Amino acid sequence: MRELIRRVGRLQRLAVFEAAARLGSFTGAARELGMTQPAVTRQIRSLESSINAALFHRTSNRSELTDAGRTLLSEVSRGFSSIEGALAGLGQRAEVFVLACHPGFAQQWLVPRLDRVQEALGGRELRLWLFDREVDLAGGSFDAAIQFGRGTFPDVDSELLFPESVFPVAAPALAATFSLRVSSPPDHLLDVPLLHMDDGDRPWMSWGEWFGRFGLDVSRQPGRVLFNNYPVVLQQAVAGRGVALGWRHLVDDLLADGVLEQVGPEVTSSEGYFLTWPTGTRASTTQALAVWLKDQLG
Repeated sequence: MRELIRRVGRLQRLAVFEAAARLGSFTGAARELGMTQPAVTRQIRSLESSINAALFHRTSNRSELTDAGRTLLSEVSRGFSSIEGALAGLGQRAEVFVLACHPGFAQQWLVPRLDRVQEALGGRELRLWLFDREVDLAGGSFDAAIQFGRGTFPDVDSELLFPESVFPVAAPALAATFSLRVSSPPDHLLDVPLLHMDDGDRPWMSWGEWFGRFGLDVSRQPGRVLFNNYPVVLQQAVAGRGVALGWRHLVDDLLADGVLEQVGPEVTSSEGYFLTWPTGTRASTTQALAVWLKDQLG
């Protein structure tokens, strides 16, 4: 029996450890691996017990690596990269195109157009990889990604698809209740229920930034409720529970269907949505996808 198997027991524990260490969160690892957070905790504890070493300093909202954890992560990451390279060389992913993107962009724009995306890829099998934060892509294996920011992403090349353009949206009934329309001045929204995205370390525009463009302060609004998923925000808006920020292209179909309407001015920023791919690996299929996306989103 190999020493690795004797010491570790189940090799899955190393995959769970790598995800938790890379993401800095047991919850993030659970989401990425399709496990529950308690299951991740059990796997990490079993690994620590089998090697007789603590791998994480645990705090209330984050897990930091110990010296032993950093050493193990370095070696595990190197080993995983080597194995992934060998698998790629054997042609395991030759007919599969892995496209990573945020859940909001995927659900609101990409998924309704999947057939046409595959046509742009020449009929290749498409695998969607949904990620929550840009750090989730670190060390990942993907052919291309749709990322949000200024275009300065580590370890990838990028091409702008469209700049960030944001405006408030509401269900028609709610808009009528508060006498809101596309020409409504920003200060009319200060006394209206607002739906907030958790802006934490995410780069996209918040209500505070949107109001700030007009010299207004939204912090005085009481009872703020945060959502960490943009499709949920839009569902709440469609249900008439408040006004949401709408991103151009992501809400266009909802506007066209009449379930939401614009109820204030549109603002832009220096951020945007970019198609990215690992540095120096732009294949003909990625080029074809870039051409198709820019044609659709232009």
